[in-house]
Amino acid sequence: MTFEEILDQAIAMLQRRGRLTYRALQLQFQLDEAYLEALKDELIYGQRVAMDEEERVLVWTGEAVPAVAPESVQALAPLAYTPPYLAEKILTSRSALEGERKQVTVLFADLKDSTELIRGLDPEAAQQLLDPAIHCMMDAVHRFEGTVNQVLGDGIMALFGAPIAHEDHALRACYAALAMQAALHAHTEDVRRTRGLELRMRVGLNSGEVVVRAIGNDLHMDYSAVGETTHLAARMEQLATPGSSRLTAATLRLVEGLVQVTTLGPVPVKGLVEPVEVFELLGASAVRRRFQAAVARGLTPFVGRQPELEALYQALARARTGHGQVVALVGEAGVGKSRLVHECLHSHRTQDWRVLESASVSYGKATPYFPVIDLLKRYCHVDNGDEARTIRAKVTGQVLTLDETLQDTLPALLALLDAVPDDSPFRHLDPPQRRQRTLDGLKRVVLRESQVQPLLLVFEDLHWIDTETQALLDRLVESLPTASLLLLVNYRPEYQHGWGSKTSYTQLRLDPLPPASAEEFLHTLLGDDPSLAPLKQLLIARTEGNPFFLEESVRTLVETGVLVGEPGAYRLARPLEGLQVPATVHAVLAARIDRLSPEDKRLLQTAAVIGTNVPFALLRGIADVPEAALHRGLAHLQAAEFLYETRLFPEPDYTFKHALTHEVAYGSLLLERRRVLHAGLVEALEALAPERVAEQVEHLAHHALRGEVWDKAVTYCKQAGARADNHAAFREAVAAFEQTLQALEHLREHSDIRVLALELRLALGPSLSALGEYGRLLALLGQGARRPGAAGMGAGLDGHCTQDDGRPRGRHCSRPAGPRTRDRARRERLAGASIPSPGVGIRCHR
Repeated sequence: MTFEEILDQAIAMLQRRGRLTYRALQLQFQLDEAYLEALKDELIYGQRVAMDEEERVLVWTGEAVPAVAPESVQALAPLAYTPPYLAEKILTSRSALEGERKQVTVLFADLKDSTELIRGLDPEAAQQLLDPAIHCMMDAVHRFEGTVNQVLGDGIMALFGAPIAHEDHALRACYAALAMQAALHAHTEDVRRTRGLELRMRVGLNSGEVVVRAIGNDLHMDYSAVGETTHLAARMEQLATPGSSRLTAATLRLVEGLVQVTTLGPVPVKGLVEPVEVFELLGASAVRRRFQAAVARGLTPFVGRQPELEALYQALARARTGHGQVVALVGEAGVGKSRLVHECLHSHRTQDWRVLESASVSYGKATPYFPVIDLLKRYCHVDNGDEARTIRAKVTGQVLTLDETLQDTLPALLALLDAVPDDSPFRHLDPPQRRQRTLDGLKRVVLRESQVQPLLLVFEDLHWIDTETQALLDRLVESLPTASLLLLVNYRPEYQHGWGSKTSYTQLRLDPLPPASAEEFLHTLLGDDPSLAPLKQLLIARTEGNPFFLEESVRTLVETGVLVGEPGAYRLARPLEGLQVPATVHAVLAARIDRLSPEDKRLLQTAAVIGTNVPFALLRGIADVPEAALHRGLAHLQAAEFLYETRLFPEPDYTFKHALTHEVAYGSLLLERRRVLHAGLVEALEALAPERVAEQVEHLAHHALRGEVWDKAVTYCKQAGARADNHAAFREAVAAFEQTLQALEHLREHSDIRVLALELRLALGPSLSALGEYGRLLALLGQGARRPGAAGMGAGLDGHCTQDDGRPRGRHCSRPAGPRTRDRARRERLAGASIPSPGVGIRCHR
């Protein structure tokens, strides 16, 4: 039987019986271990009709589950259980997300031993037992803007980072796991009391790449995993003990310092060759922001920001004299806004200032006064576990000590902390009145505090601010001119406010570090080993001097073993073959790209296929949009600082601001979409300047290979190799000729193809010899000799024979063959040769 036939019969058998052991499936279909594992994965993750129990049994979760009534939450489409504001976000971004590769965190959660819990229960009773638990899981996911992709009988699968993009998708998933465990614990108390049953949950988390293929009107999302992403998340769930949550190193890397974990060490995982590092999630740490975690690890050198720091000191001096100031630090993610705030707060210039600081977070935009509540807790020394009576005592003591005339502000402040007494008249006010009292009370406390001693009030990450906190800041700015108060804020360029016309307002734009400062930064971080000089230049070029990107790139090189040593004294452990985009940097850049409109995002991805440098004529040739829309989209991408204009005449050219941004945009495209665009670029390059094809041969070869236009790939790669060989660029020549051979393998075997393959191997010989790569040369001789029609190839390679040590010698064995032993006629013949067209018997088989 074929695999499909076995699958169909297994589904029918499992649906009929409800439960099957793996041993039963093996006996029924005579399966070996590998085949059984493939069948299991297809049933659980591919067809989504079964779940694993105890690594021994498959339990049917598809249609007609006998233990649960049809109207239960398991039977509902995602649109039915997704909050309206999330559904709107998902459907709005749908066109931009269909058919994309996304970095996400996958969460699996299920109830342990649910089958035993509902055994013998009426279907309605089973539904009443399981549905509240499922809702605990879903509510926690939705609270942190994750998407419940599927309800799996007694559990769920959820994605964070798709379809709604979040740069902190891993942290949101961890918080959701903690929240659902806490919610189920509270629910279990009721179930234990009323039914005598114990509900326990397992949660598994993993971060990686998935492919989002389509989002239906009911929010159902078809996806396919790339590698082990969803598989490993499901394994983490199965490995978890009841009541626990487990995560992989890939997830921990994204939340390091922000959550508390315990290391469980390498754990064998079924289906994987190597053991996997597993961690148990214990709780959230006191740290909420990435920069705070960096402070705990130890900060990198502070360089290149002295002018901005001096401007902050001047604003402090003006505010101290009663001329209140608001200073805004503006810059893209990672340029050092929070670091500049940190340096200011820890300067001797602020020693006699009262400092109050808070920050918005991405998941707090829907929570009114989110950063204000945090600031109020710090100001009044309120701890998270404090009871209402304790909170009232602390807030009352702090405020009345400041000024007894602020007594009337207490109800509004206590209401923010959910501690206002039940009999307070404040509870009976209309919502607009409560809002007015709250904003006025907060402003009065802040301004009164500034009269006692100069006040430095810090609000970070305003690009995530909620509307009520924004209203408070607007009111404070209006009252600044006569206060000894410095309001210090930072945000990314997309945030907008109305303070720009105020005389008390100063904006400091933070750009990436200039080359000299970036080099100083890397020198302190890496050390002065001479072998690191090319790496430093490569890092600066790829990151454009963004400090966070530089630091994370170095961390990735250390973690992958490319760099060894200690901070400030690293050295290369092995040759650098390429630089991968750090997961933390990828999350930031991908989320920023996803905030573009669907049209602008598609244009950016199309531009990324061309390369880091984007000629307008080429983009126009493959963008498939009207020219007016193309110009409009390019203007948007320039305004958002994704692209820069590098030339105006005769036609504009553009370049990506970051090589990393280019890589992330390109990497989000599906392989098929990339292939189509690369193939289109071959046609566009040929059409734009047919008389200058020779000048573009390297670009044509690149795009023909990736566009899988194999006949043209052979022609252009071969020409690129000959051109490199003419310039004694032997390594590039070898790469181009080998690519030509690879392209030939996709063309149907033909005598002319065999002749060309022989000539290419002949051309490779002297270049490999010049590079001293004799092992590869001998392997090449062996490959050629084994091909049909290749008799005599060994002698044909410029008459090379070998010395006793295996190195090739010249025709007369008097000296080693030199790098230029081929005659010019052969080289010119190879460069000018072309393969027969498909019309004479050569066909591509893609």
